Amino acid sequence: MNFFVGLPDIAFISAGTLLIVIVLYLASRIKAYTGIGIFIFCSTSLVLFTVNYFLNSGVDGPTDLFFVLVIVIMVAVVPVKRYWIAVTSNILILLVLHYLQYQHGGWVPFTYTRKLDRYVDLSSAYVTVVAVILFTFYVIRRNYEIEKQSAEEKTAEMKVLNDEKNKLLSIISHDLRAPLSNIQNYLELLSQINLNIEERSEIEEQLLLSTRGTLDLLNNVLSWSKNQMDGIKFTRTVVNVSALLSSHLLIFQPIAQRKKITFQMALDPLSEIVANGDMVQLIIRNLVNNAIKFTAPGGTITVTTASENGICRIAVSDSGNGQPVQLSDDIFNLNSGSVPGTGNEKGAGLGLVLCKQFTEALEGKIWFECHPKSGTTFFVEFPLHQRETIKTGTSETLTAI
Repeated sequence: MNFFVGLPDIAFISAGTLLIVIVLYLASRIKAYTGIGIFIFCSTSLVLFTVNYFLNSGVDGPTDLFFVLVIVIMVAVVPVKRYWIAVTSNILILLVLHYLQYQHGGWVPFTYTRKLDRYVDLSSAYVTVVAVILFTFYVIRRNYEIEKQSAEEKTAEMKVLNDEKNKLLSIISHDLRAPLSNIQNYLELLSQINLNIEERSEIEEQLLLSTRGTLDLLNNVLSWSKNQMDGIKFTRTVVNVSALLSSHLLIFQPIAQRKKITFQMALDPLSEIVANGDMVQLIIRNLVNNAIKFTAPGGTITVTTASENGICRIAVSDSGNGQPVQLSDDIFNLNSGSVPGTGNEKGAGLGLVLCKQFTEALEGKIWFECHPKSGTTFFVEFPLHQRETIKTGTSETLTAI
C-alpha cells in the first residue's frame, strides 16, 4: 500500500523485512533455531519500525499501530521470563520517539502529499494489524486446544493404565497366594501326617490343577505386562492353522477328561493364514481354557475351523453349565471382573483381554455368541493367506512360500 501513497522507500524496507521474517520462520520450523529466530525477529521489528517512524510521519502515521502489533507478537512467542525485556524495550523506544518528535519536530517530516493518502495508509495499517493479531490469537488458541486434547488423552490413558495396574496387582496378590498356600499346606501335611495312596493322589491332583491354573495366569500376566511396556511386537509368517493347533490343543484332553468333559476338534487341513503362530496359540489356548472353566461335567467343547470368502474362522464352542448365559463386551476389558468356573476354578479375566489385543494386532476379529439354552461360542477370524507379503511389526518383507 505504501507504493500507492507515495512512500516507495518504506515499501522496499517492508518487503525486505517480510523476507527476513519468512527466513526466520523456516529456520525455526526446519532447523529448530527458535530462540535465535525470536531474538532476530524482535530486534529487526524494532529497528524497522523505528526507521519507519521517521520516514512515515511519526505520530501522524501508522507506526504506533505497528509497535502495538510487535508487542502482541512478542507476548505470543517470547518466553515468559523475557517478557519484561521485550515489552519494556518496545514501550521505551516508542516513548523516546514521541519525545524526539515533540522536541525536534523537524526530524520527523510529514510525508503525505494528500489528505487521502494519510487516511488510506492509516486504514490499511489498521486492517493489517487487526488481521495479524487475529491470526496470532487463532494460532495460539488452536495450539492450546491441540495441547489440551493431547493432555486429556494422555491423562485418560494414564488413568486406564493405572486402573489396570491396580487390578493386576490385586489379581496377583489374590490368585497367586492361594495355590502357593496350598503347596505349602501339602508339604506341611507330608511332614506331619502319613497319607495313604488315595489321599495323596487326590491332594496331588488338586495341586496339579491349581498350579496349572497359576502357570496360565503367570503366562498371561507376563504377556500383558510385556505388551504394556514395549507394545505388541511380532513377526508374521504363513501358518497352517490345523498343524499349528492340533498338537498344541492336545494338552487340554487330560484336563477335560478330569472334569468329565468331551473335547473335540474339527480343523480344516488346508486353511493357511499370515500371522504369528505363538500369538494365535495363546488366543485359542485362552479360549479353550475359558471354555473348560465354564463347562459343567458331562458337557462338550468343540474347536472348529472353516474357510470362506478369504477368511479363516476359528470357533471355540462349549455347552456351558446348563443355564442360559448373558455376556457383555466388557469381558474383553480387564475391569470386567472374574467369575468362578463350574469347578470353582479361579481366573483373572486377563486371558480374554490378551485374546482381543492379539487378535486386533493381527488384523483379525473376535466376538462371541451366547446360545439360547446354554453355552457360548467364541469366534476368531483372520484373513486367509493370499499373497507373499509378510508384515514384520510395521514393515513388510517378502518371503518364499
